[in-house]
Amino acid sequence: MSRIPLFFFLLCLTNAAVDYYKESDGIDFVPEHSNEWVVRIDEGDEVADLVANELGLENRRKIFDNYYLFINPSVPRRSKRATNDFTNLLTKHEKVSWAEQQQSRNRVKRDFIDKRAQEERVYRSVAFSDPKWSKEWYLKDTRPESSSHLPKLDLHVLPAWAAGYTGKGIKVTILDDGLEWNNSDIMANYDPKASYDLNDNDDDPSPRYDPTNENKHGTRCAGEVAMVANNSICGVGIAYNAKIGGIRMLDGHVTDRVEAEAIAFNHKYVDIYSASWGPNDDGRTVEGPGTLASAAFIKGITEGRNGKGVIYVWASGNGGRRQDNCNCDGYTGSIYTISISSASEHQQSPWYAERCPSTMATTYSSGAYKDQKVTTTDLHDSCTDDHTGTSASAPLAAGIFALVLEANPQLTWRDMQHLVAWTSEYAPLADNHGWTTNGAGFKVNSRFGFGLLNAAALTEAARNWVTVPKQSICQIEPTKFTPQRISAARPLEIDFEVKGCEGENNVVRFLEHVQLYVTISYTRRGALKINITSPHGTRTTLLSERDQDTSTDGFKNWSFMSVHNWGENPKGVWTIKIMDATGDMENLGALEDFRLVLHGTSEAPHRMLAGPRVYDENYNTVQNERSEKRQSLESLARQQAMVESNKLASKHDAYGQQDSLDEMNNIPATDSHWFRLLARLNGNWLQ
Repeated sequence: MSRIPLFFFLLCLTNAAVDYYKESDGIDFVPEHSNEWVVRIDEGDEVADLVANELGLENRRKIFDNYYLFINPSVPRRSKRATNDFTNLLTKHEKVSWAEQQQSRNRVKRDFIDKRAQEERVYRSVAFSDPKWSKEWYLKDTRPESSSHLPKLDLHVLPAWAAGYTGKGIKVTILDDGLEWNNSDIMANYDPKASYDLNDNDDDPSPRYDPTNENKHGTRCAGEVAMVANNSICGVGIAYNAKIGGIRMLDGHVTDRVEAEAIAFNHKYVDIYSASWGPNDDGRTVEGPGTLASAAFIKGITEGRNGKGVIYVWASGNGGRRQDNCNCDGYTGSIYTISISSASEHQQSPWYAERCPSTMATTYSSGAYKDQKVTTTDLHDSCTDDHTGTSASAPLAAGIFALVLEANPQLTWRDMQHLVAWTSEYAPLADNHGWTTNGAGFKVNSRFGFGLLNAAALTEAARNWVTVPKQSICQIEPTKFTPQRISAARPLEIDFEVKGCEGENNVVRFLEHVQLYVTISYTRRGALKINITSPHGTRTTLLSERDQDTSTDGFKNWSFMSVHNWGENPKGVWTIKIMDATGDMENLGALEDFRLVLHGTSEAPHRMLAGPRVYDENYNTVQNERSEKRQSLESLARQQAMVESNKLASKHDAYGQQDSLDEMNNIPATDSHWFRLLARLNGNWLQ
């Protein structure tokens, strides 16, 4: 093993632009070049028109900022060959600062097909008249009394509702294959201002119908967020009073331009964007946002929500069975997205889930084929309880974040990420391998991030949240770097001292995101494993071995991102270790360049002033508080019911599968009545 001490200088930046390397090794997908060029012209619309006319092009429209969509009618709409001569002609024009021909990008929806029948389970209804409410096990624990020794199995949404948070006033947009907006359980919450069809360029995001129902994905994701409550149709959305929109963008030629327009669509109006797709989860693809999509993310973050930044929620990926790593996905690996993974009803990481340190948190979804799945709206004005994968997890998070923004509309995009770190639950998932406590006291796991989202804790913390200090970005790179050899016989280990830009305007003393940019050449990219260890001893696997990835292309200025050092002080010695995990002595390559980018704050976030996070280790013994509070709650519920209806209530628990206070004689089964009743009983018992 070679151990190389290096001397570095610190380069402090006020802004860091992400330059993603775009590559796809999918043998089943061949990119097609279109007759579209995205052109940057900084002198305005009139000059753009003049340039287009001069070159025989059509200036279709301004995309955003100084980017324009040019159409070349003399070029086929789809071709396997790039028209490089024309691109060169554009880039050499004195009025053009940048131009790129658009090509198709392979984007995969992050659910999976499981046609095996699921056994029916019958649960008692709770509060709502919606027929599938009893199937929404992830919103209220629906297990039988015999499972009361197990930890609570839900996302603590009921207490957030009881506190009055239902998503009212928040706009959520689903970026996907369309939205059946006239579905009976969506229509009342549909928002046309948050919707568009980028595939057909019109205002109607309705999906294209076909015999296979291929384009059901967006409608399913939307229902999880905003199904209308108590209308006797389907189920109940987490943010059932939020407004929901959809961008149809996956059912056609997906290019960098299409993605960018989706990501930045009406960004001064929409609050939350949810995306359950990404590059192919085949275990061999390394790809992220293009130039325009990267600019769109920054636009949403800097201009959205009156400068507070929109919330981007992304599914972490379904490539687990192919040993895929979500840090090879530049969307989930972006500092601007909240990457969401999945846990099954058995509190385990599902077979499809990927591992990487950019994952921030987890919600529930499907597991093994007999496990419960997610209930939501479906095509043809129907309903399903068969939604799956991390595709189902991300919209659940988006719905929860809508509750959080209702609790505090002044939260910034970074505030939301801090709240996730401070409130996500480790204990329900504690039996899974991989948990570690970082130097700031946060528990993290490459499968689950900071843990299971807790809607009650999030909304409660958000109410009095103090905005985090402004973001600082510190970049560390070598003054001179000689490429260093890597092989199975010779792992590479580099120690270097970091001062966190101390003494500069952009000093970082409290970390948020850590990015390691690398350029590596190697004979088999999937053999590589990369670890980084912070001065606090927090060791993070940035990249794990990927068996399917036989590419010889290596990594070119690729960013590996981690949230596992959240809250740590970066000052001290960091260690990077790059090794061949296969032991194949024929593999050979080199680290050609790297740099470390630290995102965080110079001042301590207000929440940290009281000390590190204290975890509730009793979460696993709460047992839904059935055994300790069952009798007292039944008594209180009956007393309250007698006052309101002068009749005895039926003998049932007030929570979990036995939760059926709505069955009390002549008590209306309405959500408002239900939560007024619970609020009177005990403000803390649901937590």
